[in-house]
Amino acid sequence: MFDTLRQDYRRNRDPLVRLVLTVFRFGQWTVARRTPIRRLCTLPYKVLNLVVIRLGTNSDLPRELSCGPGLRLFHPYGLVFHRDARLGRDVSVYHQVTIGRRDHSGEPQIGDGVTLGAGATVLGPVVVGRGAKIGAGATVLDDVPPGGRAIGPRAQVTGVRQGERRADSDHGTPLLAGG
Repeated sequence: MFDTLRQDYRRNRDPLVRLVLTVFRFGQWTVARRTPIRRLCTLPYKVLNLVVIRLGTNSDLPRELSCGPGLRLFHPYGLVFHRDARLGRDVSVYHQVTIGRRDHSGEPQIGDGVTLGAGATVLGPVVVGRGAKIGAGATVLDDVPPGGRAIGPRAQVTGVRQGERRADSDHGTPLLAGG
């Protein structure tokens, strides 16, 4: 735990970020091996997690999350990571990032040296390759190759047949059916 935390500290100078990472790594330590000492540390971890991470930064960093050393958090606010997601070494994360399930098909795997921009969302059984960059506000639903870039939102409209339109009764503008 201490070696991993040292590597995290090297990449993060902000005291709040260091506090968040300390609580997160302490939680990972309590869940790594279920010894009596670690079980006793579970309650203090849960209190620290609630106060520092959940209430203090409005984030969800579950202790079960598999995360390599060197995690860099630029702003630790609004982070939501699924407990079964996997993050590699030296991953950089900006604020408001979500890494989670899209349905019950699986969780993302983030490679070493990946950068996730502010507001990025990575959902489903996606593999983000080593050194890839996910742009701010991007929604990633497909694999990103090593060194690749994923930018821009991705939205698909489904359930509307070609040519079906109806008039919006309030404004007289045509809308797609179902809108």
